[in-house]
Amino acid sequence: MLKAQQNGHVSVEVSEKQKYAHDIYARVMEIDNAFKALNLSLEYLEKDKFDNSEFELSDHYAFHAENFLLRLTSVVDRCHLFAGTSVLLDKSLMERIGGNRYVYDHMLKNFPQTAAVLQKLNKSVSKLRTRRNKVAHQEGVSSQNLVVIQAMENDEENFLSEVSQIMDPEKIRTLVREEISSDFKPVVVEMKNLVSELIDSLAPIYQELTKDT
Repeated sequence: MLKAQQNGHVSVEVSEKQKYAHDIYARVMEIDNAFKALNLSLEYLEKDKFDNSEFELSDHYAFHAENFLLRLTSVVDRCHLFAGTSVLLDKSLMERIGGNRYVYDHMLKNFPQTAAVLQKLNKSVSKLRTRRNKVAHQEGVSSQNLVVIQAMENDEENFLSEVSQIMDPEKIRTLVREEISSDFKPVVVEMKNLVSELIDSLAPIYQELTKDT
């Protein structure tokens, strides 16, 4: 395809196996990009300052935590699309509302091992789903320590000096980072392991298709 484009051809004929390989690769890249987005959020959440920013530290923490939560289920959704594409399910049915259930029901009937992995992927995000849904409904991310940081930044009625007598303000900022990290990181690690398990469960299909190539 690349050679055809380099030679000025608008289209090129490909075999069904080549098209299938391209579609599978595209789905894998979609999953990979979803993980990159989650890890990028985690990278920012570990920072203790944002130089040359007009926004407060608490604003950055809230923004990246919300971004993480909103993107969390995208890994699960893309894994269902990957599984469905692997067994040639109808693309329009997979990508519509209720598409995950369509894929899962088919896998449960025909590929129970893959269905079990998809079920575990759904379960892996369940502990954060409530917080994710709150963000999706415009409630935002919050915690006791994050509220304290916001109050220190506003420093109403000398709040910062009062807090400093009890605990080092930097310690509170560290607690916020650790709190987010302890909640978010394990989920990403678990999902990565499950994606590997998902690919392994579908490997026999790929091996069968490549026997004659």
